[in-house]
Amino acid sequence: MDPVTISLAMGVASKAFDAIKKGFSVGRDIEQMSGDIGRWMGAVSDVDNAEKQAKNPPLFGKLFKAGSIEEAALSAYAAKKKLEEQRYELKMFLNMTYGPQAYDDLLKMEGQIRKQRQETVYKQQQLRRQIGEALTWLFVVAVIGGFAVLVASIWIKEARAYQYKPKDYTRQQQEWRNPDVKKYTTCRLKKRITSKYTNKRACIYEGGNKTFTMMIETWCPKKYKCLYDPNGEEPDIYTFLDTKFQSSLKMLEKNQT
Repeated sequence: MDPVTISLAMGVASKAFDAIKKGFSVGRDIEQMSGDIGRWMGAVSDVDNAEKQAKNPPLFGKLFKAGSIEEAALSAYAAKKKLEEQRYELKMFLNMTYGPQAYDDLLKMEGQIRKQRQETVYKQQQLRRQIGEALTWLFVVAVIGGFAVLVASIWIKEARAYQYKPKDYTRQQQEWRNPDVKKYTTCRLKKRITSKYTNKRACIYEGGNKTFTMMIETWCPKKYKCLYDPNGEEPDIYTFLDTKFQSSLKMLEKNQT
């Protein structure tokens, strides 16, 4: 219930209460003022119901109408305080004029009015509020779902339209892909053996992708640029040295003869 509705209920309650006071002042009995009393009690019940709704607002109201809920709670609180003053004044007049039993009968009548309004007015209000909230949430879900579908369709369309374009090779990559261009790699010293016959060193080097080279020198560098020859086999340095030694012996024997 919004603040405007609470103000309307308070207007009904105030007019009814003024009519009750005027009726008592001219000597009318309770039965003659039952209509005014009923209107006052109905307005009191409406304000109490508004206060309950303000204390327990729906989720949608908490998220999007927090300011209106706070305003309604303040209006309901102020209206309830005013009605409590009117109730106390009415109770004192009845007790002094008709005795305590009259006020008790008034409370029973008020309970019946509250029950009747709960089963008719408030139940219908609750149903309309629930339907309105359901439609609102349905609309929110539809908007979010539609936006998600739109984004997904755009993404799928762009994904289908996208064509893979390979990057251009760099100059170095082009040279490596050209079989006519000599390629070099860094060969590092892997194994070194000094011959006890010639005092020379047999050195084996390994480069990229199992590129192997061997040199016979008196001094072998730790690394150098060698011709790239991948997937090779490591030379048998011992067999090479034996072969070299046997060749040297044959040369020596030939020279002696």
